[in-house]
Formats: sequence, structure tokens, C-alpha cells
Amino acid sequence: MDFIGQLASQLGVNEDAAKAIAGTALGSVQSAVKEDAGDDAAGEIASAVPELGGWQAKATEVLSQGDGDGGGGLLGGLLGGGGGDLLSSVAGAVGGEKARQTTQLIALLGKLGIEPSHATMVAPIALNFLKERLSPEILDTALKAAPALLGAAGGGSEEGEDSGPGIGDLVGGLGGLFGK
Repeated sequence: MDFIGQLASQLGVNEDAAKAIAGTALGSVQSAVKEDAGDDAAGEIASAVPELGGWQAKATEVLSQGDGDGGGGLLGGLLGGGGGDLLSSVAGAVGGEKARQTTQLIALLGKLGIEPSHATMVAPIALNFLKERLSPEILDTALKAAPALLGAAGGGSEEGEDSGPGIGDLVGGLGGLFGK
């Protein structure tokens, strides 16, 4: 089964929603790689995943549709509605860039009516997809740059560097702030 098909099946969404989720998740990985390793490394991701631009456009389209609750309880409504930028900024201030990127994924899931806890289902599917598409060197760079988004444990690039919490920790922490 293809990447979009796997996302759609695992999350119980249609193909357009799966494309939006793919665009948000992989776009965040590409942004993290660009920040950590530069434009060339990020360009290699774009070359290996030519569909990414279209998927990102689909994510932007979905996130810009209406400001209703969109499902996902209070947290999903806040992240998927007008409070998404604020919560993304707060998450970034508290947990760093990786936390900010995770809130973007959760915002999209909330907009689609998917529980925020289901964000953890995206990571292994995205990682398997990237393993098929990226060279081992760029995959290693992506894992170091975005361990939380790819569900990787550890992975700090400098000795003693903490790569931050995993996506499950971030989702759980954010969920604890707002409850259901």
C-alpha cells in the first residue's frame, strides 16, 4: 500500500485528508532538516518526494477552511481554529521547534476531527516512507533534525544534547494542558 493509502487507512480519513497530513508531517521534517543541515539537504528531500509541494498545499487548504471546532475536543478546536498560531508559539517557546512542529500536525488532525493522540500513528508510517525514498545519509539527517516527528528515540546530534520529547510525549503533554 502506498504512503497516502496507509495514512488514510490507519487514520480513517479520505485521500485528501491523508495528503494534508503527509504535507504537514513531511513538510515539518523538511523544515527541521533545512534548519539543522541547510538548503542542500532540504532540497534532497524535495527531490526524493516530489509530491510534497502538492501535499503541503492540501494541508494549507484544509487548515484555512472555517474556524469551527472541527472535532478533536477542546484541544483540537483550539489548535485547528483561531488559537492554533498562539498554541504553536507557546509550544515552541516551551518545548522548542520540534514541539511547535508537532502542534502543527495536531492542529491539522483536529481540523479533520481526528483525536490528537492519533498523531503518534503518523510517525512510523512517515518513517517507513522516508526510508524508501531518502538516501541513508539524508535519512540520518532527518532523524537527527526531527526525531519527535519521526518517532525516533534520542538522536541528539551533539554529545549530551537532548533531542527533546517524542511525539507521544508532546501530544500527551499538550492534551494534559487542555483535557477533553
